[in-house]
Amino acid sequence: MVDFVEKLRLKGKAEEDIYFAKHDKELIEAMHRRADNLALESELSLSDEDIEIVTNAAKEK
Repeated sequence: MVDFVEKLRLKGKAEEDIYFAKHDKELIEAMHRRADNLALESELSLSDEDIEIVTNAAKEK
């Protein structure tokens, strides 16, 4: 049987794991948003000819 102190330790560890899992998820989502924004910015900086090439390549898929 697990004693009271061990239950408290496990509870604290579980709470810590949940906290850091949530924090990691938020960081990953922020990284994805940043990557999407950078991709959008790079698309906006393409010339008309580059955009046509990208569009044609996408249509071929």
